Amino acid sequence: MGGLKSAVVTGASGFLGRALCRQLRRQDYEVTAVIRPESARRERLKMALEEAAGPGWRILELGLGELEQLPSLLEAPAELFFHLAWEGAGGMEREDFDIQERNIGHTARAVRAAKACGCQKFIGAGSQAEYGVVPGRAREKETAQDPFLMYGAAKLAAGQMGKILAAQLGLDFLWCRIYSVYGEGENQGTLVRYLIDTLSRGGIPQLTACENRWNFLHVADCARALCLLGETREAAGICHVASEDTRLLRDFVEEIRDVVCPEGQLAFGTREVDSRRTFWLDPDCAMLRSLGFSCQVEFREGIRREKERRK
Repeated sequence: MGGLKSAVVTGASGFLGRALCRQLRRQDYEVTAVIRPESARRERLKMALEEAAGPGWRILELGLGELEQLPSLLEAPAELFFHLAWEGAGGMEREDFDIQERNIGHTARAVRAAKACGCQKFIGAGSQAEYGVVPGRAREKETAQDPFLMYGAAKLAAGQMGKILAAQLGLDFLWCRIYSVYGEGENQGTLVRYLIDTLSRGGIPQLTACENRWNFLHVADCARALCLLGETREAAGICHVASEDTRLLRDFVEEIRDVVCPEGQLAFGTREVDSRRTFWLDPDCAMLRSLGFSCQVEFREGIRREKERRK
């Protein structure tokens, strides 16, 4: 791979990884997509890479514990290294100490691999879960972190240690705290999928009161944001990746209902909620705003696309 622009993406077969690889190709990057051996989503990744016009691409199967082998497998140095891979990103594994602890080491290996691959910049996928419960506006340089999930604590530790290691290696480092992403290829068990699937078959979604504030970002816009942040040398440290559309979760739920099944019913308050473990998403996206980023997919349009895709 000998193009002028090239990028490595770990976790490339995942929901966001596929969208990012597609966007990178559209922006004339040669892409090395790193996935776990025998990934069940390899073909979906291949389709995403093939449908986007752009330079070459390559899929490498490599476990997270084997990232030190990556530099020897590249055919030419890369410029950007996007680390999206993470074990136990969903379900009960988010509370598993052993699984989450491993991810901290995986992130350190990814930083070292990025340097050895000749990359100028490392872009890591953090999470809003690093903050825990924030009953107000979350700001990139001011808001304290107090995670209540092992997942959030591990993301926080990985980002902090990755930043120190990158500084030791002379590598530019950006940690993106990604908020609630939805859209094509979304994983099972998310609120958006639950609502669309339940309403589409005439069911009544069982919900909490949905009185917390929330923020949704379409996966295509998330991929665009990550590309912009990767290309911008000045973008460093901590960055929120979210939309500018923050409102009560109830408003989003009702909008999904209006698009999918206007006559459908919603059972608010039928599920209990622990306010000490309920996210309040109200991010200030100062860095993205300073770069002039704006979303292209409004929430209603994103839901309409998902409805059509499920027909």
